[in-house]
Amino acid sequence: MRRIALLSDIHGNLEALEAVLRDVERQRPDMVVVLGDTINYGPNPRACLERVERTADIVLAGNHEKEAAAHDDEALEGDAREMLDWTLTQLEGFHPWEKMREHILAAGEASSRVRWRDLTFVHGSPRSPVHEYIWPGHPQHHLHLNKQLDEWLLKLLKHSKTRHSFCGHTHVPALLTTYSEREIFPIDRSWNRSYTFVGPRTIFYVPEDNVTVEGISGSRMVINPGSVGQPRDGNPLASWALYEGHSIHFRRVAYDMSKTSAKIRDLPLSAGARDCFADRILEGV
Repeated sequence: MRRIALLSDIHGNLEALEAVLRDVERQRPDMVVVLGDTINYGPNPRACLERVERTADIVLAGNHEKEAAAHDDEALEGDAREMLDWTLTQLEGFHPWEKMREHILAAGEASSRVRWRDLTFVHGSPRSPVHEYIWPGHPQHHLHLNKQLDEWLLKLLKHSKTRHSFCGHTHVPALLTTYSEREIFPIDRSWNRSYTFVGPRTIFYVPEDNVTVEGISGSRMVINPGSVGQPRDGNPLASWALYEGHSIHFRRVAYDMSKTSAKIRDLPLSAGARDCFADRILEGV
């Protein structure tokens, strides 16, 4: 099995991407896969697209690339739409973007899904590769709606037609598998108790920090490396994962997030939009 670096949801954050790529280079993977949403929300969409095109072996389109390519005015609202409109001014005529845009318009959902050997790479979910979230819902509902959420996650897991699938979109590192595989999870490292879900038949495991999960080769699962450029699990450090067939290594990387935040505050956006995206970078939410 080749060693695969998994990156997702870079969102125009060049400082985070460069820090992650330095960490990736130290791990010396055989492949680099980017699971979509390289653009929007951040101040450097052109530079991020250029680095991804130069570095990655597989690059998927996320929902933000799709919305930028089709320019659907109803797909995003408020701050996200304002930021995307600015992002499009930066991408116009930029060769890596025009090439991706043509591919999205020609391939549709296929631009957000790649099957390689016995692995599936998507942006959203194996069932709906652009927009659907592999996610158990709000943590407040995990106990009260345990049965319903468990059934939902099991349905999502069954739609994965290969042994291991990889997705992004949620901005939270996670591993979804069946409850019968519970012994693979380390007990000597912290779980993210706010986001981890345990049901009678499924486990949606969210690591707290750098964590390795071993013994996964025989298990059906969906793995999310988290977000490089805009984590939302309460930890602002950039997130990526290294897959080795028998194990998945979730990694967090420090970067100069204050520099990224300051760049966002200098963009020609409304004060509300600048505050929204600049603050999220620092807070990891």
